[in-house]
Amino acid sequence: MVVYWVTPASYTGSSMNRAATSPHHVASRGKLMATLFTAQVCGSTGHSIGMAVGSIMAAGITGTNTWSGLPVAVGALGTALASWPLARLMDRSGRRPGLVLGYALSVGGAALGIVGMMTRSFPLLLVGMALFGIAQTSNLLARYAAADVSPGPQRGRAMGLIVWGSAVGSLVGPNLMEPAVRAGAHLDLSPAASAFLISLAGYGLAAILVEIFLRPDPLAIARRQENVGGRGPAERARSLGGILGDLRVQLALATLTISQFVMISTTSTSPVYLHDHGYSVGAIGIAVSLHLGGMYVTSPLSGWLSDRAGRLPTIGAGALVLIGAVTLAGFAPGTDRVLVIGALFLNGVGWNLAFVSGSALLTDALSPAERASTQGLADLFMGMMGAFGSAAGGMILGVWGFAILNTLGAALVLGPLALSLLRWPTITALSTGEG
Repeated sequence: MVVYWVTPASYTGSSMNRAATSPHHVASRGKLMATLFTAQVCGSTGHSIGMAVGSIMAAGITGTNTWSGLPVAVGALGTALASWPLARLMDRSGRRPGLVLGYALSVGGAALGIVGMMTRSFPLLLVGMALFGIAQTSNLLARYAAADVSPGPQRGRAMGLIVWGSAVGSLVGPNLMEPAVRAGAHLDLSPAASAFLISLAGYGLAAILVEIFLRPDPLAIARRQENVGGRGPAERARSLGGILGDLRVQLALATLTISQFVMISTTSTSPVYLHDHGYSVGAIGIAVSLHLGGMYVTSPLSGWLSDRAGRLPTIGAGALVLIGAVTLAGFAPGTDRVLVIGALFLNGVGWNLAFVSGSALLTDALSPAERASTQGLADLFMGMMGAFGSAAGGMILGVWGFAILNTLGAALVLGPLALSLLRWPTITALSTGEG
């Protein structure tokens, strides 16, 4: 039986699609991009500060550090598992309802987290963190909404701009802790639980902004553009097998999943490695901050390179940077802070190059009717590989050490690099005329 990922026939006559028929929808791109960027800042502000205190809340409730990593892991799992359902909702109803639902569920998750802390209920905290993580799903899927409203030659930059919003949010969040603690004191909340007030406000504001201002819907614009600017009526979506048989999709999925696995597995264990080499908590914090900076601050550059030099060269550059980073981290003396911390920064840069260009290549390979579902599936795979990478990284570190862990990471990254080189002419030919 062949299963087609298609939009129901009623969709073409829906209000979402009719909104895109307006002759002014192209002129609204600036408003839509501003809405997506602002919502990304709000969403990442809430996510970063809440995930930072999850382990503290767990230790406070359980009285031990044994389960301190579980809230963050559950939050990451919530991010991954929500990708597919939200993407399917977007496929039927548009980007706006999916993004709003993701942020709204996270508002509930943050509230449950506060209640769990107040009642000292660890299971309730974990349920809250699972819902809490769905905000990151909306944050990630927002990059595809930016691509929907952007011409093919500008998709990389559009995605890079939205991803860069996460860096802004990560900087804003810590600066809101003091007023959040003051507000929490009036509610008899601990400082850790008070951080979730920032998440409540951030997620709530993101949901409101998207609901009010993300009109017309980006996915409707993409589908309408395919009709009026393409080659007649939109083609029926390919089967899942046909989509996965596309070399561009294969390379994009390999790039997104492998780079995520390598980045997470090598950096999630880095604090332990640095601690074992006598680094102070402050130095470890600087190392992690620089890594996060590399992950997000370079997004506009990654987008520009992806559009200017091409998807494949940027994927190759990301692979080379990531290989160099893990090699440097694995074989540099552990006591050399400059080299080790520099390697962590480059690790983030390499991941960002691969993430932005891989996302752009995936979007290029899909028709508007195929995008939402396939993109959600890609983010599901990426999230699951990240969770697996975190667990596997700790095991490899414990058995074989940090050098072997990074060596294996470098070997894995060679896969997308080799595929992009070997299939370069074929993929380039497939991409001709895209966008």
